[in-house]
Amino acid sequence: MRSMLFGYKNNRSQTKTAVIASQDDELLTNGEVVSPEHREVIADRTRFSRGSGRGRKGTKMSTRMRRAGLALASALALGTVLAGCGSSAGDAGDGKSLNIVYFEGGQGSDEFFDAMKTTLWTAFTDKGGVIDRQAGDCGISRLAQQVQANNVTPSIWHFCSIGEMQQAIDDGLLQKLDTKVVPLDLLTDDTQTEYGVGWGVWHIGLMYDADTVSKPMTSIADFFDTKTFPGKRCVQNAPPQYTGILEAALLHLGTKPADLYPLDFDKAYGELDRIRSDIMLVNNAAEGSQNMLTGECGIALASAADARWLQAENPDRHIEFVQQDGIRAMAALGIPKGAPNPYGANQYLKDVIEDRSAQEGLLEATGVVPFMLKDPIEVPKSLAGWEESLTGKNWIPMAERWYQDNFDSILTRWNAWVVG
Repeated sequence: MRSMLFGYKNNRSQTKTAVIASQDDELLTNGEVVSPEHREVIADRTRFSRGSGRGRKGTKMSTRMRRAGLALASALALGTVLAGCGSSAGDAGDGKSLNIVYFEGGQGSDEFFDAMKTTLWTAFTDKGGVIDRQAGDCGISRLAQQVQANNVTPSIWHFCSIGEMQQAIDDGLLQKLDTKVVPLDLLTDDTQTEYGVGWGVWHIGLMYDADTVSKPMTSIADFFDTKTFPGKRCVQNAPPQYTGILEAALLHLGTKPADLYPLDFDKAYGELDRIRSDIMLVNNAAEGSQNMLTGECGIALASAADARWLQAENPDRHIEFVQQDGIRAMAALGIPKGAPNPYGANQYLKDVIEDRSAQEGLLEATGVVPFMLKDPIEVPKSLAGWEESLTGKNWIPMAERWYQDNFDSILTRWNAWVVG
């Protein structure tokens, strides 16, 4: 496997090289190679992409392909834009302002938030709400610094995972939601707390070119079945919780979904070693999709959103996505401790959770389920065939807090395997 060494800067702004980046370290934004003769590839949560790619010449990659990061996602990570332009539209004489700053963690797409602006945000902006953007890396170090300095600027904080939100709650970085305003009772119990809510469901599963396999694939575990499904398979060189590769390995060994966590690293990496020569590491989701179109790999671990866009953009190709199982995770929203406008933030959360029609519009436009409601929104006809992945039926909830608590050791083990 070809690999290289990246530099990054930590929170003390010291440039370092030849080290494993941790969750609170920020990779240099240009991703510049520091020393090409070295072999290390550093996977880091601040730079991985779930599909923000650029099309390669010779492959059918339209502008819609750049929307592959909708899983968010983004996980994700989901991008953001300025909404409700007009600096004082949400100001009220009684001090109940609807002007809020929305901090978005992670890398996402402008297209996703263009869709947000015309669907999910309309109930809030139609009554004068104004949403201004801040953006930064995943992790909670920036939030902690603002809270400790008593200098918080966002009123809504968009975390890359529920695990990040849970850590922020434990560290005292979030304030309680106004439960008289925010309808937590509409959300499933496992996606809401009095301090924040899960949102932006994303799914990681198995995508494949049906023309390259002998029979339909039925599980994410089939990624490791090289006897039945020979050939190259693509996976992102990213922190493992964003790819599902460790879970897939253990499922292939017969581990039951309920017994996956904590992951048995030795068993999982034994499976990775067994098929190392069949694995093709890619830099981002778009590269994996391109490789499938060009035939470099016929199987890939990918987000459901990436698979939907690839399928839609290439109707002449038989691109399939296993619906029976996979890994489900979510981003999250909370109100920082010391936020300048908790009133506006609570109103925002109320509006986006209550507006089912807007949620259905976002789902149809992006393929992203905004919230896990006790009474789920309907899957539109345009997404027929994707019901199982969109509703999460039979999908395995990721142990997001476990990943958050063990991020550095998990990343270190992954990078050690990559460099061989």
